[in-house]
Amino acid sequence: MRKIAPVVVSGGEVPRALRPHFDLAAKSLIPWRGRTLLEYAVEALLASSCATRPIAVVGPEEARAPLRAYGSDVRWLQCGETLMANANIGLKFHGEGRTLLLLSPDLPVVTGGAIDRFVAAIPPEVEIAAPVITREQFLQRFPGAPNKFLPTADGEVTMGSAFFITGRALRINIPLGQDAYRARKFPWRLAYIAGLKITWQLLTRRLKLGDVEARASRLCDAQMRAVFVDAPELAYDVDVPENLEYLERLGEQRSDSTA
Repeated sequence: MRKIAPVVVSGGEVPRALRPHFDLAAKSLIPWRGRTLLEYAVEALLASSCATRPIAVVGPEEARAPLRAYGSDVRWLQCGETLMANANIGLKFHGEGRTLLLLSPDLPVVTGGAIDRFVAAIPPEVEIAAPVITREQFLQRFPGAPNKFLPTADGEVTMGSAFFITGRALRINIPLGQDAYRARKFPWRLAYIAGLKITWQLLTRRLKLGDVEARASRLCDAQMRAVFVDAPELAYDVDVPENLEYLERLGEQRSDSTA
């Protein structure tokens, strides 16, 4: 199996909807069932067959304490100001010739198997990849769960919170990534980056993922692929209180069914 150097990007702020419930330095420190969300991400990578050691966790100072139990298998690195800066910190730690898996730390049900299925599905020539999960796959695993789906010509889909990228592709795309990150709250700027064709397809609900891949590959000067994979655990992230409330109800239902 293809080997990847894992980086947990753990510096993101607590979302606005969750701030009344959690006064924390980072979203990754939100507790659930006795552990932080960060610990669930780390343990999934430790269970993965494709993730090498050590796991790099790029986060604030407060993220160090939950990692001490993992010893030399996990290394904490001080985070920067942006997502791309944190990815670059992870790359410098692992070595610029490595291929990274950037994993979000807000995936409470992520598993090593889900990570392995995603990495195994990436064609060997691809340098940048993100997982795509269909609406049917997600709702089969999490029936009635809160989530948003993107209508495309390939059906309704959602993106997983993991990102595969080679060292070369990351190095040459740091400026583009920083521009896209800054533009994330300004739709017209994102539309400019995406291009007229993609923007029109999105507005008319006729988006073709193949066209997105082609546009992204040209912009990034690297083969990019949206990888369909049955790994809904990669798409169940925590942005609103309902995300954790749903998991509590799901756990109760499973307990009732096995009683």
